Amino acid sequence: MSRRRGRREYGPRVLVGGVAHRVLGAQMAAVRDGRVLIQLRPWPPGWEMPGGHCQPDEDPLRCAVRETEEETGYVIDVIGLAGVYSWKGWRSGGDAVYVGEIVGGRPHRSVESLRTRFVGTTDLPRTIFPWIPQRIADALAAHAGAPPVHRVQVVGIRHVLFFGVQWLATVLDWVRRFRQPRHQRSTRR
Repeated sequence: MSRRRGRREYGPRVLVGGVAHRVLGAQMAAVRDGRVLIQLRPWPPGWEMPGGHCQPDEDPLRCAVRETEEETGYVIDVIGLAGVYSWKGWRSGGDAVYVGEIVGGRPHRSVESLRTRFVGTTDLPRTIFPWIPQRIADALAAHAGAPPVHRVQVVGIRHVLFFGVQWLATVLDWVRRFRQPRHQRSTRR
């Protein structure tokens, strides 16, 4: 383990374009009909792809498969790597994002996944974590044959505040909708 800026570096490395990048976590972009599976996490609340932190000495690919099955119930056949996403700002470390297809299992809710849905790049929920849209676009490109990418994703106060405003707007929309007479309510969620 080496030191950088006073922090110990740990975690497995994932190769992208011949360069090894350290990751602490892994996510799975489960693709079905050109759409990616996302889940609503309870805390911090927001939509993102299934995944989590790698166990000590755990291969990130195995982590992504394990976490997806634990959180959503789906069994995944991994197609490849979409990319490695390094953090800059308030978060540190990085994530590997893999692309796969659902080959079995039964969907279920879990403590880490309150709801699931499939989305494309144009129908993302308002309360999706700010770094996920780029990952979804890269995963769909990788599913179509594009090579893996390495991206640095910045998370700063602007991102956190904007995300908080999106949640506030969602709650206000919900309150407005339920204050309307029942026959005027939109069925869209």
